[in-house]
Amino acid sequence: MSREIQGNILAAFQKDYMTFRYLRFPDAARGRGWLSVMLNTVAVTAEVEDFNEDFSLSRRAYGHDPDKVATWVGVSLTYQGLMEVAAQPDQIEKDLHAFEALRAGAQGRATIVGDDPAEWVFGSGENTVHAIVVIAADTKEDLSDKLMKITTADKAHGMILVDQDHGETLPGKLRGHERFGFKDGISQPGVSQFHREDPRKPGHRENRLGSELIAPGEFVFGYPCEKGSNNRTGPAWMKDGSFQVVRRLHQDVAGWRAAVAEAAKNFTPMLDFDGLAARLVGRNPDGTPLAKPSDPVAGIGSDLNNFDYQNDPRGQDTPCAAHTRKTNPRNANPTIDTRSHRMLRRGTSYGPPLAPGQPDDGQQRGLMFVCYGTSFDEQFEHVQAKWANATDFTPGEGGAPTGADNVCGSAGEARFELGENGPRGTVDMRSFLRTMGMMYAFTPSMSTLQLLAEAAPLPR
Repeated sequence: MSREIQGNILAAFQKDYMTFRYLRFPDAARGRGWLSVMLNTVAVTAEVEDFNEDFSLSRRAYGHDPDKVATWVGVSLTYQGLMEVAAQPDQIEKDLHAFEALRAGAQGRATIVGDDPAEWVFGSGENTVHAIVVIAADTKEDLSDKLMKITTADKAHGMILVDQDHGETLPGKLRGHERFGFKDGISQPGVSQFHREDPRKPGHRENRLGSELIAPGEFVFGYPCEKGSNNRTGPAWMKDGSFQVVRRLHQDVAGWRAAVAEAAKNFTPMLDFDGLAARLVGRNPDGTPLAKPSDPVAGIGSDLNNFDYQNDPRGQDTPCAAHTRKTNPRNANPTIDTRSHRMLRRGTSYGPPLAPGQPDDGQQRGLMFVCYGTSFDEQFEHVQAKWANATDFTPGEGGAPTGADNVCGSAGEARFELGENGPRGTVDMRSFLRTMGMMYAFTPSMSTLQLLAEAAPLPR
C-alpha cells in the first residue's frame, strides 16, 4: 500500500466534516517553509485505506459504525503554486508544456464546461490561489482542532487565505445524500493493482459488484493507462501524483423541485414528482438504480449496482438523458469508450438542508465536487462538456431519445419514453446548478512535496 500517494486519491477520506482552504504564498521562501510544516500532517494512501478497510469490516461484523475516528489532510498545488515554490521554475514550465489545462487553470478552461468565472468567489480574477488544503474529520471537534493547528502554521508563514468552504453530510436518514435529496457517491470505479479483484468476476472489484477495475494510470501518474488514453505521461516528479478538480456548486433546491413538479404534468400519462425526479437522476433517492441488474439472481445492497444498459437500449427503464447514464454510460453502446473517461469522485455537501415544500430561504447550499485523474480534458471536461451538457449525446442505440442532463448539465430539452406504453414527454428546464468557484491543481507525491519544500531540483 502506497506511502507516496496522498490520501483521498485512491483511498477516499469519507468523513462527515470537511474544510477546503484556498491559500496564496506570500513568497517562495515562506511557501516552502509552510510546505515543510504541512508534510508532517498530510495523510498517505496506506493509512487512509487501512482505516477504511478496518471500518468497513467492523461495520459488516457488528451492523453499525464502529467507534473509530481519524482526521485526514491533503495538499494540492496549482500551476502558479508550483512555479512559485519550485527551485527551477523554468524546468516546471517545460515539464508541464503538454498539460495545457493545468497551465491555463480552471478560469482559462471555464467556457469549455459552460461556467462563468465572473460569478466565482475563488479561482478567478486577482485572487490567485497557490495551494488547496482539504481537511476531513469524523467529528466537528476534531475538524476544529486540526483546523486551528493548520491556521497557526498558515499565520506563522504569512499565508494568505483567499477563501474557505465548509462541508458536512446531512443528518439521520439523509446522511450521504446531496441537496436535491439523492444518495451521492455511488458507483466509483475500482483501481487495478490497488483494489482486490473479484475471483468470481474477473475485471471487477471484490465486494463491489458493478465496479469495473480501471488501469491505475487513469488516476495516478507513473502507471499503465487504458488503451486509447492520450498524454498521460509526465516527468519523474509527477509519479504518484494526480490532477485535482475542486468545484463549488450551488444548488437551487426550491427551484429544481418546482420545475420537476411542473414538468411532470406534461407527461402522458402524467408522472408524479418522485417518478420524474428519479428518472432525471437515474436512481431512486436511496440510491437504488432504475436499471435492472445484469445478474437475474441479484441480491441486495451493492449487488443492485451490478448493471449496464445493454438490455435497455432506448432508455425505457433509465432514460438516456438521466444523470447517471449521461455521466457513466456503462455498456449502453459499444462505440462509446467509458474506461478512459472515468474519474475518482470525492467531495461533500455544504449548507443546510431545505425541507420539502419549503420556499427558497436565500441560504447557500450545494455540493463541493472534487475529482482526481490524470487528464482534465479526457476526464472531467469530457464528461461535463461532451456528455452531460451535450443535448445530442445519446448513451443508447441510434435514434434513442436524449437531451441535456437536467441535474448537472446545461439547460435544454430532454425527451423521455418510459416503458413500452408508459409516460411520454419532454422536459425543458433551466440549470439549477451554479458554479461559485473552481480550481485545477496537482496533488503531488510525498517525495515531490519534500523536494519542493527543500528547494531541491525535481527529477525529470
